[in-house]
Amino acid sequence: MKRLKPTTLRFISILIVLAMLWALGLTVAAAQSFDAKVSFFYVPPPDDEAFHVGDRITLRLEVRHPADSYIEMPTLPEGEEWGDFEVASQSEPEVSRRGDNVAITHKDIVVTLFEPGQYQTPRLLVNHRLADGTSEELAAPVIQLNIDSILVEDDTDLRDIKEQATLPVPPIWPWVLLSILVALPIAGLIAAGGFWLYHRLKQRNQLIDMPLPVPIDTRPPEVIAYAELDRIEALNLPAKEQYKDHYTLVTECLRRYIEGRYQIPALERTTDELRLTFAHSASIKDQRRKFIEIFTESDLVKFARFRPQLEDAYELIQKARKIVQTTTPAPEPPDDQLPKEPVEEVAV
Repeated sequence: MKRLKPTTLRFISILIVLAMLWALGLTVAAAQSFDAKVSFFYVPPPDDEAFHVGDRITLRLEVRHPADSYIEMPTLPEGEEWGDFEVASQSEPEVSRRGDNVAITHKDIVVTLFEPGQYQTPRLLVNHRLADGTSEELAAPVIQLNIDSILVEDDTDLRDIKEQATLPVPPIWPWVLLSILVALPIAGLIAAGGFWLYHRLKQRNQLIDMPLPVPIDTRPPEVIAYAELDRIEALNLPAKEQYKDHYTLVTECLRRYIEGRYQIPALERTTDELRLTFAHSASIKDQRRKFIEIFTESDLVKFARFRPQLEDAYELIQKARKIVQTTTPAPEPPDDQLPKEPVEEVAV
């Protein structure tokens, strides 16, 4: 037998190695790139029984795809009709790995049917996003389902109502005793907490009921009245046709001035009561007619729905200022400006 030369053997070995590498590359390429496959099937019921009307049927949507791609599962409206089916519930998509390059994404859809017959699932699409950024839509296979009636065919006989089932009742005294033992300390805690809360709220209410100190305005009555009249004038209520509010604010300002100047509770008295009070007060005798005129005019606007002229409403502020000015006593001169008594010189 003729022996091969070493050069020939080396060449054959190189060819064999190259062939093996080429076959391995094809295998790896085939493993890394493959088409996604969609499976859609129902989960068989226990004991392979037939589906009946009203049964909850679990449909499983499963996609086998490359691990570097992504599957967008469809979401069906729950509680609404999907073709002839009604969707009861559906799970969130789950992804599992099968080796380094294969992934499986699946979700369950629970449906129900309410009439017997032959049914098939509507068209269902799955979006497959590839690693290169492109996407494709994959159609799920159609599932054929046979729904049987819960009634037996040709069974028209009437049957008696079954008697009520009786179950052995365990003794309840242990539960009653246990409930009492548990309820007693709980009731004690509730009573103690309620007692503490009652006294706490009682103390808080006592603090709340204490009268708050009323800030005392130490300014002279005329200064307070002038400031309030300036504020009312700045509101410009007559221009907004708010005559009732305008007259109310002015009269309240004057009534507070009377209380501060003459110590007469003018805010608590009507115009007629003030007229009688002024008649018995010597300190306000000279200006009582002007006060009563303003109060009477204001009563017509506030209670008789009298609509004054715009000029009269503006003039009311000036009348109030003038009466405050007239009734304000002149300030006493300081001690250093008082006239000194003449000192008689005594002859020595």
